[in-house]
Order: sequence, then C-alpha cells, then structure tokens
Amino acid sequence: MTTIQFKNPPERKAAAKRPHTPRTQGVLDALAARPGEWALITEDTYPATTSWWKKQPGIEAKSSTIDKPKGKVDVYARWVGGDK
Repeated sequence: MTTIQFKNPPERKAAAKRPHTPRTQGVLDALAARPGEWALITEDTYPATTSWWKKQPGIEAKSSTIDKPKGKVDVYARWVGGDK
C-alpha cells in the first residue's frame, strides 16, 4: 500500500449467542427440575469446564479434585435461578 487512508476502524460486532447443545440443555432442564439439589454433571474434565458452567444463568457450579488425576476435576452444579 503506497498511500495512507484515514478512516475509522470497523465497529466490532457482538458475537452471536450460540444455542445450547442438546446435552447441555438436558443438564439445564434436569437441574431446573430439582432446584437447590447438587448434581455431578461431568467427571474427569478440565477445570475450565467449571468456569463455563459458572457463567450459565441460574447455575451454581463447583469443582472437586478429590481422588482425581492431576489437572482433572469433577464438576457439580445446582439450579439456583428460580423459575426457568
């Protein structure tokens, strides 16, 4: 490019929210059916999985490293968001 063009950068578009997969939606539905009750939702996974679940509206999530190989966790979650 040999000439300079003065212009503003393009506006950043908001990322499209992807719908939940059937498995994820099934977990959300099951948790909502039994509010306040903890459930083991995934085993031997990476800690980032817990962070993802914590970001889901209406969900409280925790991880456990008890009896797990290094770097792996079990993820427990419960529905705390009221009506779905």
